[in-house]
Amino acid sequence: MLVVPREGQKQALDRWLQENVDAALVRLILHDVQAREDKEMTRSMVLTFALLECMIAVIAAAALATLNHVFFDQRREEFGILNAVGRSRRWLVLRTIKETGSVVGLAWGIGAALCGIGLLGMQCLIYGPRGLVLDFFDPVPWLFTLPVPLAVLLASVGTIAWMLHKLDPIAVIERSA
Repeated sequence: MLVVPREGQKQALDRWLQENVDAALVRLILHDVQAREDKEMTRSMVLTFALLECMIAVIAAAALATLNHVFFDQRREEFGILNAVGRSRRWLVLRTIKETGSVVGLAWGIGAALCGIGLLGMQCLIYGPRGLVLDFFDPVPWLFTLPVPLAVLLASVGTIAWMLHKLDPIAVIERSA
C-alpha cells in the first residue's frame, strides 16, 4: 500500500504511521529513511569505485615506471646528446611531458568517446524505455576516468626526470664515440 500525504502534512503522516502501524504485520518504508539509505549506499559504491580506481592507477604507475626505465635506456644516447648540445634537462622533461601527454590525452579521448557511445546505447536500450534518463554531464563518473591517465603521466614524467637528473651527457658521448 502506498500512502501519500497532503501538502505540508508529511511529517505528521510519518509520525502517525510509525505510532499506529504494527511493525510485526507490515513493513513500513518512509521516504526519508529510504532516501537516506539510498544516499549511503551510493556513497559507499562511489568510495569503493574510487579505491578500486586508485589501486589500478598505482599498479599502472608501477608497471609504467618499469617500462619507462627501459624506454629511457633505449633513448639514453638521444637524451645525452641533446643535453650535451645545449638542451636543458628541463627542456627534455617538458619534451617527455608533451610526448606522454599527447599519447595519454589521445587514449583518454578515445576511451571517453567509446564510453559515451556505450552510455548512449544504454540510454536508448535500457533506461529510455523505462522512462529514466542518464545525466551525461554529471562530473562524478567522468572524474573516475582521470586517475589512470594522471598516474601514467606522473609516473612517466617522474621516472624520466629522475633518470635525467642522474644522466651524465659526457659519459654518453664518450660511450657512443
